[in-house]
Amino acid sequence: MYRLLACDIDDTILAPDGSLPDANRDALRELHERGITIVVSSGRATVSVRRVAEMILPLADDEYLISFNGARVTSALSGNVLFEQLLSREAIDIVSRYARRNNLVLQGYGESDFISETNDARCAAYARATSMDFRLVADLGAALPGGCAKLLIIDEPEVLKRHYPNLMAESGGLFVGVFSKPTYLEIVHPAVNKGTALRFLANRLGIPIEETVAVGDSANDSEMLEAAGLGIAVANAREELKRTADVVLEKSAETGAIGELAERFFS
Repeated sequence: MYRLLACDIDDTILAPDGSLPDANRDALRELHERGITIVVSSGRATVSVRRVAEMILPLADDEYLISFNGARVTSALSGNVLFEQLLSREAIDIVSRYARRNNLVLQGYGESDFISETNDARCAAYARATSMDFRLVADLGAALPGGCAKLLIIDEPEVLKRHYPNLMAESGGLFVGVFSKPTYLEIVHPAVNKGTALRFLANRLGIPIEETVAVGDSANDSEMLEAAGLGIAVANAREELKRTADVVLEKSAETGAIGELAERFFS
């Protein structure tokens, strides 16, 4: 019997156009009413994850949010931070210098906004997609002296693939990179991933990891699927994630993947 369901947001709960399919919303509401612990898990900032969670369920403290690719775990209603692992100021400075040298669009995160040294159209598009405020700063590291949960580089897939090994070669063990989308390279602390966050939360709640289910679509979901008792990929998932998953659903995010999951594994 499974007691906890951890769901990625983009292209898993939400359709590619950002809409919430009725079948996904209704399935999550029904599971919550039956006592299943719902965890909304994403690379997004906490404030953005919380907004999506509010679209699905009335917020309660038996619902949880994994944000920043696992760098933070919070209670959905109270916002209490249960776990957090930040990038250091040194890590931020290394990535910032690399981004400046190579004319890359780099973002950091405050509590309710995201921050960049570049006023680029991609920042404006990201603000619209996540409903977050954007703040332009002269120096990212100086604006985040206490560190931050993650950094994000937005560019074309071929550009990010070209820069990825070079940037990682400069990491000094202070950060790692993961692709949440082909156009998003996310930079986090080496100890951070969604799988670590899921294990932490299951342990805190006293739920054996074997009694958890995780579902996602992209490379940054792989550790979460591997950690869970049952790891599931939606039909529209990246091929590398499908190879990691225990099960690949027949339905995609936009055709009601979460509804299929609920019917097959929680009935």
